[in-house]
Amino acid sequence: MPFKGKFNKRAVVSVILLITFIIMPVSGKMVQVSGRDIFWVTLHGLSGQLFIIAGIFHIVFNWKALKRYMGGKSKTR
Repeated sequence: MPFKGKFNKRAVVSVILLITFIIMPVSGKMVQVSGRDIFWVTLHGLSGQLFIIAGIFHIVFNWKALKRYMGGKSKTR
């Protein structure tokens, strides 16, 4: 059954942020505990880079809403 809806970039970026937000502290603790095992170091580094990239896309995709929040303007006025 193929997906017929519109591709939601904002939702994908939010899910990526959530997953990397969970992976980062877990992999960071494993780096600390495992004595710098190459798997955990690599996973921690890659998830950190993905988190930063997804964060930038999140800001870009939500720029209008962020401007409204910072400016104190409400759409319901």
